[in-house]
Amino acid sequence: MDKTNKNHSIRCTVTSCENHNMSENYCALDTVNIGTHEPHPSESKCVDCESFVAKSKCSC
Repeated sequence: MDKTNKNHSIRCTVTSCENHNMSENYCALDTVNIGTHEPHPSESKCVDCESFVAKSKCSC
């Protein structure tokens, strides 16, 4: 995946995500999956970006 890509339709400020654009607050993916961990979400904190992948901490 090209992390320099920025999808202007998906704004993102989660810089700890592997899919975050390297220079601006956009997602580098073409699409994302949004889900929930609640049966009937009523607040934004109950909704999750299921495309999130934690950045590797290895500087290899």
